[in-house]
Amino acid sequence: MGKKVDRKKLKRISSFAAHVPDLVVYSDFRKIPYVEHFNGVLLFADVSGFTALTEKFSMSSKKGYGADELTRTLNSYIGDIVTHILAAGGDILNYAGDAILALWTVERSLLSEVISLVVKCSLNIQDNCGVRETAVGSVLRVKIGISAGKLSKVIMGSEDSQYFVVIGRAVDEVRLAEGLAVAGNIILSPNAWELCDRANIAVDFFEDERAVKVRYIKREPHFSVEEYEESVGKNVEHDNTIKDCVRKASRLMPNEERERFLQKYIMKTVLQKIDAEQPLEYLSEMRPATIVFINLQFKGEEADAEQCMAIHVASLGIGRQMVKHHGRINKVFMFDKASLSSAIFNGGASFTLKENFSCWRQGCTFLCLFGLPGDKREDESAHALQAAFGAHEFCQREIRRLRYVSVGVTTGPVFCGVVGHILRHEYTVIGKKVNLAARLMMHYPGVVSCDTETHHYSRLPPAYFAELPKKAMKGVRDPGPIYQFTARKGRITVGQSPMSVERDKEGPLLGFEKEMEVYCSAVKNFLEGRLSDTRTYSNVVIYGGGSGYGKSRILAEVVYRARREELRVVACELARTDIHQQNYTLQTLLALLLAVETCKSFAEREKVILSQIEEPDMRENLCLLNEILLVKFPVSNRVSLMDSETREKETKDFIMQIFCHVAEEAPCIYVMDQAHYVDRSSWGFLLEVLEQAHVMLFLSVLPYALQRQRAPELLRLLQAPRTIFLKLLGLEPSVIAQLACQILGVIRIPTELELFLVERSHGVPYYCRELLKSLYLSDMIYIAELEEEEECKDLNMFFPAPSVDLPRSSRSKTEEDNKRKSMGADLATQENSSAPKCRKMTALDESMSEGQKYVCLASKGAKFHEISIPLTLKGMALAHLDQLQPGEQMVVKCAAIIGHVFTTQMLANILPELTEDKLNDTLVSLFQAGTFLCGSRYESMAELTLGSEKYGMLSCYCEKDVRDEGDEEDEDEDEDRHEDVGPASQDGVWLCEVMRFRTALVKETAYDLWLQEQRREMHGKCATYLLKRSHRCAHCTADEFIFGHKAAVGRAMETHGGLDTQVSCEKALLGAPRYQETRRGTVVVNPVKLLQENQEVVDTLALLDDIIQSHQEGAKQSKKCRCAQVLEVVLNPMVRHWMGVGDVAKALYYLLEASAATIYLSKNLKALSYLNEAQTILENVKAGRPAFDTAPKGKVRICKFEKACVYRLKGEVLFNTGHLKDAEAMFGKALRLLNRRMPITRFTAAAKLLYERMWRLHLNSQPLHSPKEKRLAFLHEQICSLSYMWKINCIKRLPNIHRAMLAITMESNSATQTTQQHKLMFCMLDMFQFSQVSGREEECRWYEERLLELCAELPDTPEAYGLISHFIRNLCIVRLCEGRLEDAIQYGFQARRVIRVLNQVGVDMWLMANLCTPMLFTNRYSSCMQMTLRLEHLSNVTGVSTGKGWFYTSCFNCMLYAGFMVRQLDECLMFVLESQSDPCLLADKGLMFTLYSALALWYMRLRHWARARVYYTKASSVSGDTPSTLQAISGYLMFLEANVLLFRKALTEENPRIQDIYRSTLKWFADYKKRYNTNHIYQARMLHLRAYLNQLSGQEAAAQQLLQRALLLCEAQGNKLERSWIRQSQDAWQESAEEQDKRFASWFVATLTMPVWDEACPPSPEELKQHRYVLTMPSRTLGTKASAHLLTVAETEEETLEGRAETTVGSVTPSVTEASWS
Repeated sequence: MGKKVDRKKLKRISSFAAHVPDLVVYSDFRKIPYVEHFNGVLLFADVSGFTALTEKFSMSSKKGYGADELTRTLNSYIGDIVTHILAAGGDILNYAGDAILALWTVERSLLSEVISLVVKCSLNIQDNCGVRETAVGSVLRVKIGISAGKLSKVIMGSEDSQYFVVIGRAVDEVRLAEGLAVAGNIILSPNAWELCDRANIAVDFFEDERAVKVRYIKREPHFSVEEYEESVGKNVEHDNTIKDCVRKASRLMPNEERERFLQKYIMKTVLQKIDAEQPLEYLSEMRPATIVFINLQFKGEEADAEQCMAIHVASLGIGRQMVKHHGRINKVFMFDKASLSSAIFNGGASFTLKENFSCWRQGCTFLCLFGLPGDKREDESAHALQAAFGAHEFCQREIRRLRYVSVGVTTGPVFCGVVGHILRHEYTVIGKKVNLAARLMMHYPGVVSCDTETHHYSRLPPAYFAELPKKAMKGVRDPGPIYQFTARKGRITVGQSPMSVERDKEGPLLGFEKEMEVYCSAVKNFLEGRLSDTRTYSNVVIYGGGSGYGKSRILAEVVYRARREELRVVACELARTDIHQQNYTLQTLLALLLAVETCKSFAEREKVILSQIEEPDMRENLCLLNEILLVKFPVSNRVSLMDSETREKETKDFIMQIFCHVAEEAPCIYVMDQAHYVDRSSWGFLLEVLEQAHVMLFLSVLPYALQRQRAPELLRLLQAPRTIFLKLLGLEPSVIAQLACQILGVIRIPTELELFLVERSHGVPYYCRELLKSLYLSDMIYIAELEEEEECKDLNMFFPAPSVDLPRSSRSKTEEDNKRKSMGADLATQENSSAPKCRKMTALDESMSEGQKYVCLASKGAKFHEISIPLTLKGMALAHLDQLQPGEQMVVKCAAIIGHVFTTQMLANILPELTEDKLNDTLVSLFQAGTFLCGSRYESMAELTLGSEKYGMLSCYCEKDVRDEGDEEDEDEDEDRHEDVGPASQDGVWLCEVMRFRTALVKETAYDLWLQEQRREMHGKCATYLLKRSHRCAHCTADEFIFGHKAAVGRAMETHGGLDTQVSCEKALLGAPRYQETRRGTVVVNPVKLLQENQEVVDTLALLDDIIQSHQEGAKQSKKCRCAQVLEVVLNPMVRHWMGVGDVAKALYYLLEASAATIYLSKNLKALSYLNEAQTILENVKAGRPAFDTAPKGKVRICKFEKACVYRLKGEVLFNTGHLKDAEAMFGKALRLLNRRMPITRFTAAAKLLYERMWRLHLNSQPLHSPKEKRLAFLHEQICSLSYMWKINCIKRLPNIHRAMLAITMESNSATQTTQQHKLMFCMLDMFQFSQVSGREEECRWYEERLLELCAELPDTPEAYGLISHFIRNLCIVRLCEGRLEDAIQYGFQARRVIRVLNQVGVDMWLMANLCTPMLFTNRYSSCMQMTLRLEHLSNVTGVSTGKGWFYTSCFNCMLYAGFMVRQLDECLMFVLESQSDPCLLADKGLMFTLYSALALWYMRLRHWARARVYYTKASSVSGDTPSTLQAISGYLMFLEANVLLFRKALTEENPRIQDIYRSTLKWFADYKKRYNTNHIYQARMLHLRAYLNQLSGQEAAAQQLLQRALLLCEAQGNKLERSWIRQSQDAWQESAEEQDKRFASWFVATLTMPVWDEACPPSPEELKQHRYVLTMPSRTLGTKASAHLLTVAETEEETLEGRAETTVGSVTPSVTEASWS
């Protein structure tokens, strides 16, 4: 009986043997190096089509698709070939990329029969594997060469890593024989043909060749494969219990000594996976890497022993260089396919074996790899070049009889993985970059050559490289510039370290306004301090951020601005190698300061230095610069007598003298990119310069987390009191769209692309660029020419003067120019331009014309969420991950499964094997490495010093306690209060409860490192954990964000446990309830009595104050709302986990819950992303496809309720972002699914309204029973959808009050059926608002009283507090629409206090935007400005672009009507121009209409008609889609005034079409009256403008009547601003024409000095009068006859308009209204 075999150990040694050929497996343990001679037959099979196949899979945009599919395809094909070889007894020596070299070792007497056996094997391969189609369309083919003869095995290397190579004439011949073959051929080398049984093999002969092509074999070979295999490996014990195994070496018995021996031949990357017992498929991936081919060409005179020793020495030297620079030797072989191809290519058609044998004989090639798993470095290209040069120098120096050493280096995406048969495989790389490196090695002999990508990504100075001449290389098309790496800077020049990033001349620097403000302020203070010789200013500004965050672009902008301001700028960029060169930075700065960096000789440098330094005492010491600046000034006697120490000190003092001397002559600014590479000696000198001279220093550094060894001097500089440190964070979401437009050279991108970029780029500019590049190259997006909108045929007639193309504004040098710029006279605008001129991304498409406008469009069927991480970005993340310890990597990978934000408790739960101490140590290390940080606070852009974070990298912001209940704080204190900070770890105990990834790129990359099955298992584990935890925020009583969701879907989405059971972070995060729980949306209302008819509400405001005061518990709980955290740590992860598991039902459930939560938190873009994903699931299920990638195949049923929720929620998002038409369609779909269809035609709508009214009577006439939960859920969705439907019908371009009435009646009936008072109250709030919109004043008053009483009786809960907030907001808006300005302001302040408690930032911004107008009208300028500036602050913090739009609208209102500026006009205009690339802003037609109208009106008042035309045209183009919102009404009044001024222009110029223009203007007034007749806030302004129109048309009496009406209305409303403007008009119209002209001229001059708001010294309304525009009369007026005719036109037009049910003003606009331009 045989001994028992340990299967685990057996599997382990078999895994090692699978990576090594039999030739090595059965070797004896001998001292290396050594040579062993034998006879054998070689088969070389070269597969064509692999590189093309690799490229196709690498271009796959689908996540997780490329590497897995490529591995299966490669190994399926190669495995079949290897199976034939192994079955014939062959030994796979190695896989050379896509080629296989096999060996049969036999006695010389048996060579003939073995050659026949190999020929038979080759024929089988061609028959079964000759041509293979792949799934992606590539065709794989194989060609084979065979040789035989004497061979030698060379074993070399070190004690840790050993390599083998087979040399001999047979090796040389087999490569050349294969080179003669084409796909499908089998070629016998001359020696094989001599040794074979010629009578048995049918062949074809080549002309002038001794090699032959095999046709077929005549008889089966007699050689016994079984006996041959039995004779192999007799010195090693095997497991004979395994039968039918085609490779004997896979049956090795466990043997520790042989295991250690085999491990020396296997790469460390592979050994790690074998030790971890992980599948080797885990190593297969598309990965950015750097490839190095090193070829040694011997002279050919060496004996085998001598050549063996030379290769051994080379392997040792090259190995040391690889270890030093984090690379690996992958393979060593005697020649490769590239060298053979080169020989054939250079030989041309006359190639023969004999003629070319000498050109490549005696060559040995090393394939080295950088960037493999575990070895990735962000600067791997620089490491590879330095290692290559070091190896080149070593071999040239240490190896005798070497002809030359050639090295080729390339960088780019390659396939890295285990290729071959299950029993015999190797780790290798395949791809274009591998082939290119081999070609470079052969075509550029004797040098270290590299491609342009290696040159670029190394970030080494240009002096390290020399461009090589281009050469034609077989199989390589347009490789770009090729460089020689010289490894050291030329000693003939100094200071050559230019900045690699230049300022983009055509595209503005987007998203870095804060950084540029710091620059402007710092430079201003520097110049003032220099003049006054004080040192209180900040003299160092440091920009810190990770790779790709825009540091270099900021510094390029700094250099540009400083030079434009005529400051002296010394700018350089440092490289990684510079940190090891003493005083290199000092040398560079000194050379740049003295302008000798471009000088090519010492004499030229001396001449330039002498021109810079003229003082005799300084010239005497110029010889001290000889060594540092490479000059040859005569050494003075004084210097010659100095010892080395004294000379060094004198040199340093002299250089300091030069720096101070130059600083005294002119202000100097030093700019250094990559300043973390400054050498320590230079740091010391720079610190002294900053102390002694008036200089300014701008630096960029990597963040503290990415610098393992920060110089103490840099740390000292960061902590200095005069240093400003700016931490760069991601760009705001609103900037991403603009940046994408700039990169692509387009004026607009799709909304779905913006969502994708915001989510995936995380605000990093470089990520955004790479993602766009990947999408473009994957054909997911394309660039299309914009079809210009046709202008009206009369437009040129309306603009007789040539239109102007206005240049962009620039800094004016005179005060008058600055004043003109503030008014917009010299600012950029371009006729009919939709956006600022964008730079084209030439890397994408160089054929795009600069003169044409383009838009970016999404390709049909494009699924952005399936795009994989671009390899350039993946490489950056892998570089970070590979520097972590294995235990740290596992924690990061597990955290990546949980999500971007995760809790410590959950992480510990899925890592049960880690003890608390071990987990604490690991997390501390990950915090310090910059992988994780506290997730309780999201960083915002702030000016920081290094010491601002008390605990550095271990700062934790998790909530430790709650403020005292009695603390009352004002608004600013509440919103800007400092957060408590503590240590994340203390005394070995981990305290931070919520963490997040510092960069999402690391998280996504770590997530992709899991195998699919492992990923599924981990997701299931996380989902199970979360199911047992709380899903609700205790403080706002929300168990679901969609009312009745669980009941409606009919599935038990059970959650076990509760908040009371939370013992760690969930308890701290979500809190515990302090009152009885109720469902979200449920409010129990006590029975109430109706108010008596004559009862009056004495003081509504006081009553509301009492109501708010009586709901303090609800307010307190609302303030503690943790819904945002629930979304981050529960709902968002649950979506990912259930999708990872493949559970469609649960994934959709949580996807909808997360969508509703994000909408509740006013995160519309994120919600739209969720809902697009949900809609994709619906579409896939409907089409019979899997719902998502991990979902199982098969039919899935989704209930109508969830489908309706998708459409309802998406409609809500679209409504919030201004897409009213699309929103209406979505709500319509939702209502159809909810069996509450809205009719289409007017007749059916009227019938439906009658039915609903009768149904309401029926419902009110009988008692109703509470419906079941599922029915309640459906009714709730109906109410939500119908609530939006009536609003849309009220505010869209042409309001449809009848359809709105139907929607709100249906809503009321649905609410009644619920029998729940909270639903009825919600509906009542809608009825209150609708009654005001529809002009039903009595009904509006009744609802107000009723709601007041109901609010007073609401229970003290957060939900009730939310309803009270809703009611007060409605009160504010209703009062505003009624024109009761004071009441509206008071209600607004009250509403804001409640909103602030609820933390509804989006609602607060919207309310502030609406409150600015009544405060402006009532001359409360200070309060108005406080609110306006607060609006700007919140919009900047939240990144809500519409908030910024509201802010700039308020700026325009102040400038146009109050007479002062909040922001300069150029800033406002730039915002409008940049808004063209923001889909969110473009969707808000009302906002854009207001902004366009404001600019058009401003330029019309200035009578800059060319500029006015641009924005009037834009306003006209969107007027047809403008909703009836308060913001749009403001814009409409501006547009009306613009039309009146156009009529005035036509009147002055005696336009022949003046009657048409007048008629068109009247129609605009009529349209306003029809649309906004129930809105009185702007009624006085409308009357004022209509009076002006009458005055212009000669109807003076009518004009005065309208003015009187307007004045009375102003008195009633308290509208002081409008009243003052009307008084000014009255005074002006009484004056003569000359006096009015003087008045206009006075105003025009006054605009040049229009004050900018200063809170410290606010101007009074009287002081601002001179800056307000006055509606003056022209010097040329209409005669009596013409006036009478226009009066007739007016009367006729009014009769016509009154007779129409609807009027479409848009049809008049293009052809008639613009006639006034003529």
